[in-house]
Amino acid sequence: MNQQWLIDHVLDSGSSIPKAPSNERRYLSLGEAERIVDDTLDDLGANGDDLEYTYMRGHRKRLMHALTMIPKADSPDQSLLDVGCYGYMGLWAKAHLGYERIVGIEWHPDNPEKLIRRELRVGDDEVVFDSHNLDISQEDWNLTGSFDTVLFFEVLEHINSDPMGVMERITALMPEGGTLVMSVPNAISYKALREFLVGMPPWTYWFYQPDLSHEPRHCFEYTPIVFKSLLYASGMEPEAFRTIYAYSSPEHEQDTLRIAEHMGCDTAELGETMIAQCTKIRSGISLRYPDVLYSPDGYYKNIYPRLQPILEERLRSHRKRVVEMASALPEANIEAKPDSEHADRIRELLEACESQYQRQELLEEELSGFATRLEQANQDRDQHRDWAEQLQTSSQDLRSQVNQLLFQSDCRLQREQELQDELAAANSLREQAERESRETRDWAEQLQTGSQDLRSQVNQLMFQNDCRLQREQELQDELAAANAVKERAERESQETRDWADRLAQENADLRVQVNELLFACDCYLQQVNDPGHCVRVIRQRRFRWALDRSKAIARKTPVVRTALRPVYRSAKRIIKRRM
Repeated sequence: MNQQWLIDHVLDSGSSIPKAPSNERRYLSLGEAERIVDDTLDDLGANGDDLEYTYMRGHRKRLMHALTMIPKADSPDQSLLDVGCYGYMGLWAKAHLGYERIVGIEWHPDNPEKLIRRELRVGDDEVVFDSHNLDISQEDWNLTGSFDTVLFFEVLEHINSDPMGVMERITALMPEGGTLVMSVPNAISYKALREFLVGMPPWTYWFYQPDLSHEPRHCFEYTPIVFKSLLYASGMEPEAFRTIYAYSSPEHEQDTLRIAEHMGCDTAELGETMIAQCTKIRSGISLRYPDVLYSPDGYYKNIYPRLQPILEERLRSHRKRVVEMASALPEANIEAKPDSEHADRIRELLEACESQYQRQELLEEELSGFATRLEQANQDRDQHRDWAEQLQTSSQDLRSQVNQLLFQSDCRLQREQELQDELAAANSLREQAERESRETRDWAEQLQTGSQDLRSQVNQLMFQNDCRLQREQELQDELAAANAVKERAERESQETRDWADRLAQENADLRVQVNELLFACDCYLQQVNDPGHCVRVIRQRRFRWALDRSKAIARKTPVVRTALRPVYRSAKRIIKRRM
């Protein structure tokens, strides 16, 4: 595609593009789109957050017009890609346009996830789809597949480098015959003219925010000519193109639009937003770097001359309108109402026109005098040419010497300039070094003062920490020694209990043997002296031995001891009676 052909094609076909798609696809009407957007706004106002509601409320008209430009899906398997995907276009595409496969692209640099799960719900309508988290200005999008319809709303003006590269990657995801619906702000809207008239930047959004975490400023704003050039260069054929009054209406901007009409502008192209619906007609980019976007030299060589006839036509239209207004105003009305504002404005216009015409006559007279002087100058030039030829012959040697001297002088001046530049750079570096040295010394002194206090605090904390560690170690040693003493005491106590048990058992056995021996001796003596008494003693001893054994058992069992206490008492009484 040739650069000159591109601008000629854009200018020749600009007014012939219809405002609504003329193909056989099915579309929403403006009334249906308005109802859909208003229902979503009602749901957001009742259940959503303030940011979404404020954004959609401000872009209500743009969203309505954009919905009427998106074709309905011809079959359930058709797919849609929403680049930017802020808002509810994905939900509307499924619920009202019939697209089942929806994919999004958005960019959240603080989110490390490459895929974001988007869930949108309004009333009974709901959609869930994946959105790729990526910067569309980068070259690798890592997307596969093809999309029948692509939405690209209010994003391209934020791209700070290579917008045609973004368009190339978008069209690569579309088949031939695919549809692109796209919108960008209009740089020559009525708002731009109004801002220009009061001396402000004619951009839609150029303000610097103190909080740079969200910076929505535009990097570049497109005019209808530049926007259409970008679409044609991307291999697209516009099916519909319109500019809309998204934030105002023509009725509220009559004064500004009247000024634009007097300047010869088409007020139909003065809306704040441009929306285009295009069909991809060829694979690849037709013109990668159009001069209207990328080349200042190419613009002034190929584009600017093509725009001059438009400028001249608008200037003629403006002069014609001024003359028509002046002739349409009755002379009597001006004289009858000299104090009216309308008459004053017309009189000022007439005076301006008269002064312009007088200025034009003066310029024509000056041009005529200039032609006379030019003829005289030509005659003088012929006379001087002969004299110059003679002088040239005699001054060749002098010219060579002068040229040599001039060359040497230029070399010296150039060297002197280089030395001055080097000296200035050295002085600048020296001043910077001295300033940095002073700042470093001040910083070092402050750091030294602060580090001394910090060092003393650190030493004190380290001393306290050492004391605590030493005390903790002493307590651990004492605890270990106490545990060792405790274990040794428990071991000795256990050994002592075992020894006592063995000794008690041995004493009990010895006592039984002694008692039996004594009893045997007593029995023997009693048998010798008194056999009947001996029988009674044997019986008493046997009874007492049984009683002692029961008491030993009862001492170890409190319940048995309590139960046998009456038996003990009866046995004692019996023994006393028998004794």
